[in-house]
Amino acid sequence: MSSASIQAKIKAGLSRAVTRTGSSVVDKVYLVVESGGSIDPITPVAPTKANVELVNAVFTAYDIRLVGANIRAGDRQLISDDSVIITVGATIKQGTVNYIVIGTISVSPTSDVLLYKSQLRVK
Repeated sequence: MSSASIQAKIKAGLSRAVTRTGSSVVDKVYLVVESGGSIDPITPVAPTKANVELVNAVFTAYDIRLVGANIRAGDRQLISDDSVIITVGATIKQGTVNYIVIGTISVSPTSDVLLYKSQLRVK
């Protein structure tokens, strides 16, 4: 089985999970992308922010027994497909709540990324 077919199956599975567990009023999940801006003290320009929807993304909670040094109470895990790259320090938004990506792991048994597992903490 090729990486492309596995990626397609993962996207389809995450899509089914979102469809079956979500509702029409559920808050969508976005990656907040900042671009532009300057740090010039005389004429500062604020960066522009754009929301990129993470269509195939599912939140999971951590087992309470894992809370300790690296995982705090309230942290969430985001499982997302390979279509949008999630990096440490990025901002994830759901509704009015902003999360910062504390850590991310790309699941890639070969050179092709299959999905991302990201640890999120409320900003």
